[in-house]
Amino acid sequence: MVQLQGVNKSFSGVFEPVLKKINLSLGKGEYCVVIGANGSGKSTLLKIISGEYEADSGSVSRRGDVSQVVQDVNKGTIPAMTMLENIALSGMKMPRFAFYKRHKSDILDKVRSLNVGLEKYIDNPIGVLSGGQRQTIATLMALNSGSRILLLDEHTSALDPKMQRLLMEYTARSVREKEITTLMITHNMEDALNYGDRLIMMHRGRIVEDLSGPRKSQLTIQKLLDMFHRFEDQTMVGDGGFNVD
Repeated sequence: MVQLQGVNKSFSGVFEPVLKKINLSLGKGEYCVVIGANGSGKSTLLKIISGEYEADSGSVSRRGDVSQVVQDVNKGTIPAMTMLENIALSGMKMPRFAFYKRHKSDILDKVRSLNVGLEKYIDNPIGVLSGGQRQTIATLMALNSGSRILLLDEHTSALDPKMQRLLMEYTARSVREKEITTLMITHNMEDALNYGDRLIMMHRGRIVEDLSGPRKSQLTIQKLLDMFHRFEDQTMVGDGGFNVD
């Protein structure tokens, strides 16, 4: 579904490339979690896959439409439109006025399935919701858009711990049921361990660990932290000081 070969990406004014010779292949329905220090290239990787950024060199191929949810709650929804209108639009190619009323019951069922009480705001402008609530609705929209590829960049960052857990469980269940190829960035080590069938660690623009199957299932938070420290120590030796870009 997603194939990157030898992808490099640099930005003007940044000393070294943000992505360096990235090779990555994701199959249908694969759920891959991405971790790494700030500045390691995680968000740039997702933007290359979505097409927001173009690679400087290398090749990128995608089979299927892409949906994404980002940390910025001002992206992904239209504040002046109601929750119903936002969700309805996310699942249609050509908007028609009658669509909203005709599919309201189905959309309400989807919102109720989140189990967070947002259905009472179905006819309210989505801009009145909190950042966490909007992030939740943006995730629901992406998961129900019909896209075969899903990119999640800290999509639970604005949520409290209870809401975060509920949305992560809903995400994992939906990804599995719909067989959506998913790449998810997180800084939450427990989520990195508990979700997804593959774990990628990035460091200074490179994929330095790619774990799946028993290698992933046997990981602990301490082992993940040890991995982080190992690459940090290598950077300190090479540069005379740790630099997270």
